[in-house]
Amino acid sequence: DPAIAKRDIGWACNYNFNVWGQKYTLWALLEAAMLLDDEHVLACARKLADRLIGQLERLGARVKDTGVMDGMASSSIMKPMLLLYRLTADERYLAFCHGIAREFDREDGECPNIIRNALSGVPVSKWCSTAENWGAKAYEMMSCFDGIIELYRLSGTQRYLDAAKAYWELLAQYEANVLGSVGYCERFSDAKQYADAATEICDVIHWMRISYELFLLSGEGKYMEAVERAFLNPFLAGVYEDGRGGAFFVRSAGRHWKADAQIGTKYQHCCLNNVGRGFANMAEAIATESDGEYYINSYIPATVSFGAVSIRVGLGYLNYGVPTITVRGLPEGATLHLRVPEWSRSVTVKINGKNTEHKTPKDYIAVTAPGGDFVIRAVFDMRTELIHLDGVSTELPSTDYHVARWCDPLAGFCDRGAMVPHPMCIIRRGPLLLARTKRLGASSEDMFSGKTVYGKNVDCQASVMRHDGVLVAYRVKLTAGDDVTEYVMCDYASAANRDLDDARFFTVFV
Repeated sequence: DPAIAKRDIGWACNYNFNVWGQKYTLWALLEAAMLLDDEHVLACARKLADRLIGQLERLGARVKDTGVMDGMASSSIMKPMLLLYRLTADERYLAFCHGIAREFDREDGECPNIIRNALSGVPVSKWCSTAENWGAKAYEMMSCFDGIIELYRLSGTQRYLDAAKAYWELLAQYEANVLGSVGYCERFSDAKQYADAATEICDVIHWMRISYELFLLSGEGKYMEAVERAFLNPFLAGVYEDGRGGAFFVRSAGRHWKADAQIGTKYQHCCLNNVGRGFANMAEAIATESDGEYYINSYIPATVSFGAVSIRVGLGYLNYGVPTITVRGLPEGATLHLRVPEWSRSVTVKINGKNTEHKTPKDYIAVTAPGGDFVIRAVFDMRTELIHLDGVSTELPSTDYHVARWCDPLAGFCDRGAMVPHPMCIIRRGPLLLARTKRLGASSEDMFSGKTVYGKNVDCQASVMRHDGVLVAYRVKLTAGDDVTEYVMCDYASAANRDLDDARFFTVFV
């Protein structure tokens, strides 16, 4: 009741995250129970779930009516509730989640109706039209699809998987931003048409999560491509280099928005709390095993063990597209699958220094273990891409969501002058987005002058250079006829991964 809310807390908020909080508490209890093998903790988790289900039954309330964002925040409790079902086999928990799914698939179109809407082909930003567009809240909606994917695994209901795949395609088509995440400022708002980008770290992590879950179910490389790009670019950009904090939002120019503590705590913030899970998700995704065959899905340096089998991914991928992989304990004749990144037009694979059969790149190529320990050297075609962004410029009314969210005096990021003044270009090299930054000597005047190579016939060359302060540094040369421009640039994640006051510290635009 807004009147009671105003009386008790000072404003008519109608802004309740009670069940959302119970979701994360339940999830934490379940992971603690599994980690510690503690029946007492599991019993506590069951009591929490039983209390919530009983309370909803007594009130005659739907889960979706208990919170904000058209019920998506509360409904995302589906994922941990299904984990509880896996641990207990108690059918009440599964039935509870099927009830949520029915609310997502309504004939009358009541929001959020995300299963039916996903299958409709309508852009996500158009699913529910409200003044604040809360119905397109990215973090909460993707959390719900995380649960829907898990419900498919347990029920085998094909409609759930079809909806999740269709949803992913809609995000890739309409909401993929230049940073490698989806949406703009927490919401789905046709972000792909804008050159400017700002994305919440929680959104990045949940884009990684649903992409990885769909990869596990399908084996399609496009999902892992999304995971890797998101991790290496917007995710790592949001983790401060000293490990002592991180960003709430990362964006394409200016500075990232600091994650201030929430609800009266000293350090807690939803994005910071999710960062640990993002690292764990990426670690899980690097290599996988299925039916005795092994898959290397990403070439981020790592060591992964599957019993007696050890796979070590060494350096070389991010700089040159040439990872070295050491494999131990894999039986002779066993199959190892190597993902071919989307950006690589060719690949050469050597095993113990000898070329294997050259194949036209697809999602994965298969190599056969020669017996004993062996070393694979994969050479991908790491080209430098200059991408012309035909996105909407900042000649927008102040009521436009992107402008209002960027410049809002209470919650905005910085002044409008840090937005892109007209169509510009970005540079990608392999999986990495490049940036200019004051860390490498760039000036505000140069970065935000509005000068651009957009629309010109430009040759773009980038060579790796040594610099200890960033992940990868480059000398970039842009040649348009007789006009030559040179920059020292770095990977986007390293450009501004610190707590900054300078509102014009970096840019991805050229």
